[in-house]
Amino acid sequence: MLDQVLLNLVVNARDAMPRGGQIVIETSEIQDRAAQLVRQVRLRVSDTGSGISPETLSHVFEPFFTTKEPGKGTGLGLSTAFGIVRQHGGTLGVTSELGRGTTFTVHLPASGS
Repeated sequence: MLDQVLLNLVVNARDAMPRGGQIVIETSEIQDRAAQLVRQVRLRVSDTGSGISPETLSHVFEPFFTTKEPGKGTGLGLSTAFGIVRQHGGTLGVTSELGRGTTFTVHLPASGS
């Protein structure tokens, strides 16, 4: 399921850069001191695309919401990613600046020793 989350985030990043750009995928393990030192993993997908307006940003995780032209997207990619992350006890957030790009950040509980 994490493959699906990553795929959806990267496809959206690619689509935000029709003339090319840069996609950066970062992973790390973090300690959340506010949550009693719960180990988490963080996945970030950043792009240098067009960015997302504040009005649009407030809707990006809604099912069937899309800014793509008809036939180019269903509006299910980000809502699916959001649902998968939530099902696994995590969070999915987004920050964006018009003309500078967008970053999606996934936090998931770490497993194992």
